[in-house]
Amino acid sequence: MVRDFRNTVGLLPFGLASCAMAAAAGAADVTPTYVGMTAQDVGVLERSRPEYDAKGIPLGGFRLFPTLDLAGAYDSNVFRREDENSDGVYTIAPTMYLKSQWGRHFLEFYAGSKSYFYSDYTDENLTDWKVGGDGRYDISRSAMLAVNAHFGEMHELWSAPNNVTGYQAKPNRYYQGHADMTAAYQPNRLGVGVGASMDRYDFTDTARIGGGVLSNDDRDQYNYQAYAKVFYDFSPGYSAFVKASYDERDFDQFYDRSDLHRSSHGFRVDGGLDLHITHLLSGEVFAGYVEQHFAQDVATPLKNVSGLDFGAKLDWYAAPLLTVHLSGKRTLDDVTITGASVADNKSVSLSADYELLRNVIVQANVSFSESAFVGTTRKYTYPGAGLAVKYLMNRYTSIDLAYSYSKRSANISGADFSDNTVSLNLKFHI
Repeated sequence: MVRDFRNTVGLLPFGLASCAMAAAAGAADVTPTYVGMTAQDVGVLERSRPEYDAKGIPLGGFRLFPTLDLAGAYDSNVFRREDENSDGVYTIAPTMYLKSQWGRHFLEFYAGSKSYFYSDYTDENLTDWKVGGDGRYDISRSAMLAVNAHFGEMHELWSAPNNVTGYQAKPNRYYQGHADMTAAYQPNRLGVGVGASMDRYDFTDTARIGGGVLSNDDRDQYNYQAYAKVFYDFSPGYSAFVKASYDERDFDQFYDRSDLHRSSHGFRVDGGLDLHITHLLSGEVFAGYVEQHFAQDVATPLKNVSGLDFGAKLDWYAAPLLTVHLSGKRTLDDVTITGASVADNKSVSLSADYELLRNVIVQANVSFSESAFVGTTRKYTYPGAGLAVKYLMNRYTSIDLAYSYSKRSANISGADFSDNTVSLNLKFHI
């Protein structure tokens, strides 16, 4: 699905800063920080390892970090279909990001690409790319302003529900432009944060099996989001908040390929906790209410959505060498399925990072998600699991060996699949 494009296109090798990662999913958020943190309060993957960490190239007040990821993988089900077609795929992912080294404020620019090369199914070869920048202006000790913008060309995985199995010959591709701005002010225990973002999605035509193209012009859209958040630090390590969000989705074409009007608007109201309990737990949990409204004054109105909203992103520092991550969320993603207003997605994942040796890290994860296509009886479930070993050779090179399993079970015929992928990744950085 488009709005989760970082998972969709596999951009982990980009190695971008966390601010850019947050912006990809919408407006960045503001979370209070706490004093008294120690090395044990930092996750296994985030803690400093001077003998293995990239140093970068100094350029005045900035530092340049170039990386190159080379990977080879065996994929047991390239097209994510019931009839499996396996192949080997090789990827090349160069990235550069330029980060400021100032005592106050922050500025970063980045650029990267990822190219896929298949051994047999060479028609699947493609390149995703992205350029952007983000920055933070520290107005005072209690106020800040942050901005982020990026532009790139991406593709949807074959497992995305908007693919037309047996009809299209290539994955759907699209350009995305994103810009957001956030601000926060916290002079004492009480603080406020606001933010706004805009996303532009521009889909290209997709080649059809047997010739011709499938027009995706009806998927082109602008997506606007805004939020306001009030938070209060009621004790060390605990901050309660209330957050209200609004989004509007405007499609270029009034009617899509199924003669449905898909533009919509909606809101979320959530309350929750930001946590940083020293040596134990950090992150965010929230719950609330969500609504998404579609035009009802058209010939075939789409069904509105409402109900419980929820989200969580928690890091448990179980031991100095073990960090456990729990996350979950509910999202509403646009689809092209006839009669469906949105894909109502609920997901949860559990993962762990274990430092077996100073330079050997073992990672494991399990996940489960469910997609209900509102307005239809169609429903998909996606269980998944993975295991990886990361070997830090030196400050210039690391090697990852990984296995992942994914599956889709559907209540309609022809939509089930399972997939196994084994990959070896060699990463160079300066």
